[in-house]
Amino acid sequence: MLMKPLRILCLSLLLAAGPTVAQAVLVVDAETWSTPRSAEYLIQLTPLREAVAALQGGEDRRLTIRHPASEQGEFWAAELRDWLVALGVPSLRIHVEADASVHEQLDLVIHP
Repeated sequence: MLMKPLRILCLSLLLAAGPTVAQAVLVVDAETWSTPRSAEYLIQLTPLREAVAALQGGEDRRLTIRHPASEQGEFWAAELRDWLVALGVPSLRIHVEADASVHEQLDLVIHP
């Protein structure tokens, strides 16, 4: 479990991303996700930084994590959701869904 100061630092680093992306699909491919993960690694991933920045554009924005319709895809999406929550993203703003058109990646979709 991350201590509160580390959570705040990690969320701040995620929010220090570049331009805000609204209503976009950001992709985390299987190769990137297969790398051993840590908070430090995740805050360096551009798609995650952009997704968190886009969420900060308004309290009504939501994130959908679309994943391959498989057990492994479900595991990837659940783990990503857990990491985002641990780093300070409110769980009520994250939805996870299987999508048969998604293969070997996670799609991060920002909804206004």
